[in-house]
Amino acid sequence: MRLRLLLPVFAALLASCATHPTAPASAEAPLTPKTAPAAYTAYVLETVDTNKDGTITLVEWTTAGGDQRSFLLADANKDGVVTRTELIRLSSNAQFFDFLCRRADLDKNNRLTPREFRSAGGVRVLRFEF
Repeated sequence: MRLRLLLPVFAALLASCATHPTAPASAEAPLTPKTAPAAYTAYVLETVDTNKDGTITLVEWTTAGGDQRSFLLADANKDGVVTRTELIRLSSNAQFFDFLCRRADLDKNNRLTPREFRSAGGVRVLRFEF
């Protein structure tokens, strides 16, 4: 008897937990200090890591337009490569987010979108000035 009463409740609970595919993030949705680190890290690894080994060397960094000072700032453990973790840690810094907004907000509307820092001007964010 109890099982018959609980079955509809259980079915309703399962239906409410069903996952629905979410729409991809818009290229015009503004980035925030919370969403920027993942977006920046994905962009840098996608464009700078030419051998696709998941790390970035000084040669890859400078070839993409970065400078040695910025590479050394990003390479937190000083092992000669920048990893995904180091990029996320660096881009989680509030100062970095402000810098990113100043440098990559191409239309100067105080809203940084993924499209803006993925544009040709976006490579400028490999040279840090903070």
